[in-house]
Amino acid sequence: MHVDEAVHAVKFGSLLENNYYKYDPVEYHGPTLNYFTLIPSLLFGESELKEVTETTLRIVPVFAGLLLLALLFLLKDFGKEFLLSAFILTGFSSLIVFYNRYYIHESLLVSFSYSGIILGYKFLKDQKLFFLALSSIFFALAFASKETFIITVFAIFVSYLVLRIINRKNINIISLNLKAILIFAGTFVITSLFFYTSFFSNPTGAIDSLVTFANYLAKAGNDIEHIHPFYYYFALVTFADIDGIFFSELIVIIFFILGLFRVFTKSNSTVEGIDFIKFISIVTLVQIIVYSVIPYKTPWTMMSFWQGMIVVAAFGLAELRKFIPKFNWNLTLAFIAIFLFAQAYFNSIIYSSHQKNPFVYSHTESDIKTVEPLLTKVTAVQSEYLNTPVYVAASKNDYWPLPWYLKKFKKISWNEEITNDVYKFPIILASPDLENALIENLYSLPPDGSVNLYVPLFDSTINLRPGKEIRGYIRKDYLDKYNYTLTK
Repeated sequence: MHVDEAVHAVKFGSLLENNYYKYDPVEYHGPTLNYFTLIPSLLFGESELKEVTETTLRIVPVFAGLLLLALLFLLKDFGKEFLLSAFILTGFSSLIVFYNRYYIHESLLVSFSYSGIILGYKFLKDQKLFFLALSSIFFALAFASKETFIITVFAIFVSYLVLRIINRKNINIISLNLKAILIFAGTFVITSLFFYTSFFSNPTGAIDSLVTFANYLAKAGNDIEHIHPFYYYFALVTFADIDGIFFSELIVIIFFILGLFRVFTKSNSTVEGIDFIKFISIVTLVQIIVYSVIPYKTPWTMMSFWQGMIVVAAFGLAELRKFIPKFNWNLTLAFIAIFLFAQAYFNSIIYSSHQKNPFVYSHTESDIKTVEPLLTKVTAVQSEYLNTPVYVAASKNDYWPLPWYLKKFKKISWNEEITNDVYKFPIILASPDLENALIENLYSLPPDGSVNLYVPLFDSTINLRPGKEIRGYIRKDYLDKYNYTLTK
């Protein structure tokens, strides 16, 4: 499990076990991920974090992705070629598939944002307030998912202004009456407040939902670990080679460019609903510019504009049908579907944690999976078992994702430095930079006659992430007892 997933999982565990959630405007992003995870956890009968599985957590973003796929059907008026192309490009995109398996907020942000946009279009087309209310709810859910929703709002606003300038003869491309505005605004505010105030149990959450944008802006350029050049996102999807297997999502980029060209051609100016594709095109271009300019980058943040690129690419792919025979177009689409499906399979399953995978970013090493089983075996022969005191220390609290993997152990002390009580713990996990301080405290602080000998716990190097080693130490009498049981 990725570090970020582990952090969010432990945060959810607090809600699950204490039946309370308080929004933090500095860390963890919005509340929707936590609250929606209650649904599968309750269905699976999980009431404590130690019972929660990766399946329980990851099924949430999976369903978010499936929701968006289902709502794409509302765009059927653009033709079966467009709809089929949109389904294939969205459902088989390696980037989308890979991160829709991650227990992070991005999948919910993208799904809710585009669900809101699609339902908004449906309202403008059919003038049914039901679709307007649903659109507002989804936009509110996107707002309650992650701070970067503000970029989507900005892109929507810019796109609207640009379209008003382009459509001079039809200046009222979006016409809303006072009733519609009040319904949208009221639904948005109420839905947002439900989540940010923890269903009105934390009133300050409403203010924090706005304060968080200042924190986000301050963070955007200050985290050196995540500072990348402006071309970073497209470098991820253009080409990768893993063990001789070629990976690329250039297909989406190529048809996105074709879609951009075709959507603004004069021959398509009178096509019904063309303003919607123009709208998505401009929103996507604005998002690409903003996300590329912001120094702080992680691979999954590009999902927001990548989904827009997919919609425009689907339009471009559908436009291709006008220039080639139906059989050739069907053959082309079949090839694209097979290629993307195979690529997504290898990318998300076979090489899901391979360091050459372009979407693997500061990922947890497989070594982590050996730590919990070993601790379980060692403590199982002790009188305390899962109550055995375990001490974990890493500079800047950089011991994640250990809290997720060691969640069943009941007495763990988490530290960012070696404290004076470390000698009271029979099992210790610590980062290498703290080893000297650990040795000093283990053998100089205990009272006379109470010094214990500690020996290495692991037989080989254990890395939490690339370059992030964690070392294990165990009291010799505890290890001797464990080794003795192995000989019986």
